[in-house]
Amino acid sequence: MTQRRAVPSPLDDFRVRDVSPPGRPSSAEDRWRLWPAIALIFVPFLGLIALQGYQVLSQSPRTTLTEQLVSHNIEVILTAQSLRSAIQNAERGQRGYLLTGETSYLAPYQAAVLSVPPLLNRLTGLTASDPGQQRQIAALIPPINAKLAELRQSIEVYRTAGFSAARRIVKSNAGLADMQSIELGIDGMIDTESKHRSRRLAALAAQESRVDRTAMASALLALVLMLSGLILTLLTFRRGRRLQDEIQRRAEEAAGANRQLEERNTELARAGDLARGAKEEARRAEQAKGRFLATASHDLRQPLQAVSLLNGTLRRMVSDPDVTEALRQQDEAISVMSKLLNALLDISKLEAGVIEPQPRTIPLSQVLAAMELEFRSIAANKGLELQVVACDACVRTDPGLLEQILRNLVSNAIKYTPTGSVRLRSVLDPPWVSIEITDTGVGIPADQLQLIGEEFYQIGVPSNSTREGYGLGLSIVQRLIKLLALELKVTSEKGKGSIFSVRLRQSAAVPTQERPQADPVRDREERDVDASILLVEDDPDVRNATRMLLRTEGYRVTAAASVAEAVRSLQENRRTDLLVTDFHLAGGETGVQVISRLREELGATLKAVLITGDTSSAIKELAHDPNLRIVSKPVQAEAFLELVRVLLIA
Repeated sequence: MTQRRAVPSPLDDFRVRDVSPPGRPSSAEDRWRLWPAIALIFVPFLGLIALQGYQVLSQSPRTTLTEQLVSHNIEVILTAQSLRSAIQNAERGQRGYLLTGETSYLAPYQAAVLSVPPLLNRLTGLTASDPGQQRQIAALIPPINAKLAELRQSIEVYRTAGFSAARRIVKSNAGLADMQSIELGIDGMIDTESKHRSRRLAALAAQESRVDRTAMASALLALVLMLSGLILTLLTFRRGRRLQDEIQRRAEEAAGANRQLEERNTELARAGDLARGAKEEARRAEQAKGRFLATASHDLRQPLQAVSLLNGTLRRMVSDPDVTEALRQQDEAISVMSKLLNALLDISKLEAGVIEPQPRTIPLSQVLAAMELEFRSIAANKGLELQVVACDACVRTDPGLLEQILRNLVSNAIKYTPTGSVRLRSVLDPPWVSIEITDTGVGIPADQLQLIGEEFYQIGVPSNSTREGYGLGLSIVQRLIKLLALELKVTSEKGKGSIFSVRLRQSAAVPTQERPQADPVRDREERDVDASILLVEDDPDVRNATRMLLRTEGYRVTAAASVAEAVRSLQENRRTDLLVTDFHLAGGETGVQVISRLREELGATLKAVLITGDTSSAIKELAHDPNLRIVSKPVQAEAFLELVRVLLIA
């Protein structure tokens, strides 16, 4: 605050004419009689300002100490989490080595084992002043040593006696109790530190609130003092200058307290800048992970896309039964590879945190009806009865991710049920809704319930046998359950079947209306074989495979690799009945840009097929375009041709 100089009052030389009647005190004498009353009001205000300034100054050391203690709590929590991650990484490395025999899995195992002692030492040092936490650490050391010894023993046994001997050690669950003790111990430490941190954050907030209230009160009191000084100056002309000096002195005291508060606010602003910088750095790292996974998803799916389309082309060009059977088996192999690739990419995206839920209110009957439509024929082909019972309830969640959870659970139930039935039903228990998947299959042994969520683990499938899947479905389910904040319960009895139950909170909101989908036309005779299709794909192999497949069906196909080539092709041949484009093109171009540019030339009703490996929310939003169909790579030839046919005759 800029110091103001005391200036003479313009009323100092003013003289008030005494017009009071004879025998009555003059008005000046009346004003002097007001001075004691004004002083009784003025002095307490000054005392309050001084007291509030003292309170502001006394709060600063306590606030700094509280912030340091909160930072210490966070450091203890992060160290405990790092210790848990190190032990889990050691176990993952051991499992990977035992399952595959690849020594590359030993590198993360060894790195994790080497990081455990320093983390324990650091945790001990950080909690040296907390006897309770010291006891927790002392209780953690024996199970940690036992768990690391069990991991080391299984690896040595694998090296000397082979996989079967090491598998017996793993199946004995010798380290399960140790791992549970470690988890409970670390959770206990984190819970204790979190409670300390919450309590201190509350105290810090209270201190800052007191400082804010004190500053506001100081400002208000300063305003009152200035007004009082003005009134006193008008009432007491002779003492006006001295009164102004007194007000100025008191105002400077309040300004000193305000300066202290401003300095503290500056420190807090600097801390906020650091926090925002760290947040921005984390945001950039998340974006980098998302870009990497999008690129990997596209590049890994491209070869499979080309092979799948070439397979479909060959099946239309040959008539020899043996060759046809070989191509059919090749198509099944491509389908298995596609499922494995999709599962691995899903797990990678979930681990990287790049999948963001898009919740909306939906009726559960709609979700269960979609599952029934998808799996009824699959169950019937296996001789199983699929029962679907839906209650009249709505939930708020991401429908696509919920369907992925149910799809994996129902698929597993059908896969592990040789005879009998699979039942999918929703049960309302306000304010909760449970979705149950019940089967009469082989069941899960009690000692394997803890393992079913691990990657590449399948019940009763030897490591060298033919697999119907790769043991990734339940691992994806558990990650999606955590992402959507749902609950998953499993009950099972070997030889009698299993029950998987997903629990959601009921929603009272009105369901979000879906755009109605037209029923596909099935009559192949209605296909427009003279249709002109413009194909935009930058990958030469995929472009040639797609062009060959479409031409074998009688379509006239023009191919391009970029937006500019597509526009030139359009100028040469104005007739384009359908546009088929890849999403990721060379030079940073996208299929969305191709569709937009060509619709500028041909109109907004141009029908288009967008082929992509991207699963981001931006791609999902495009699905609301009635003249656009989105296909995920790798797409099978039959499904692709059916989609083209339906769009052309729609």
